[in-house]
Amino acid sequence: MAQLWGILRRKNRIWRDAVVEAEGDSASAAQEALSDLCYKLDIARPIWLDKHEKEVARFGRTAFTQEHFLEPIAFDKFEIEFLRPHGRSTDPRNDFGTNA
Repeated sequence: MAQLWGILRRKNRIWRDAVVEAEGDSASAAQEALSDLCYKLDIARPIWLDKHEKEVARFGRTAFTQEHFLEPIAFDKFEIEFLRPHGRSTDPRNDFGTNA
């Protein structure tokens, strides 16, 4: 299980945020968890485009602005991002010669 973090930004500051559980860290999992996130933040669900799917697949995050909503919004941007689990990195470049 992965976690999806939703951030509402107003004037480049975090106005509200919430975290929900997702079934994985793929674009389809983000799209499924988006409804729960919108419910928690009490906002309308934005329109999901191919652009968002590609950004989530490539970067693990995407953003929605007024053009992605059918009604006026009270914030500037809605960002979603997968949270990475805590723990040691599995990337060998971060090993630094320790085998602990």
